[in-house]
Amino acid sequence: MTLSYLGAHSFGRDTLAFSASGGMTLQARLTDINLLFPLGGFLNLSGLRADSLTGPNFGIARLVYYRQIGRGGPGYLDVPTYLGMSLEAGNVWQKRSEARFGNTEKDASVFVGMDTFLGPRCILASGSRPARQPGFLICSLGRTF
Repeated sequence: MTLSYLGAHSFGRDTLAFSASGGMTLQARLTDINLLFPLGGFLNLSGLRADSLTGPNFGIARLVYYRQIGRGGPGYLDVPTYLGMSLEAGNVWQKRSEARFGNTEKDASVFVGMDTFLGPRCILASGSRPARQPGFLICSLGRTF
């Protein structure tokens, strides 16, 4: 069972979004790993590899701000371009009683995104707390081949 909220507000070329999600399994004894909730990856605890955390209970909240810095037009990068950042906090827990803000992963990212003819693309720098090695990665959002 999951519960999610997403709210966003745009003002001119700026957008601010807040989202929160939480979930829990209703089974007392979990035998199918496909029922575990994954966390990790871009805007889903960005400082971690995609789906690197899994558990029967999860919670995550994120605040994302981005600004359109290019509108497309003539030139080499003739695509809409965005610069943004995110703040994220979340975790997975084996027991619901363990869920509290004090034992969440706190992550942040800075990204540049482009709406290309191949679909959305972004370059991301991220980090997490407790400290993990921050790194740059190129991620592909949207349809891939």
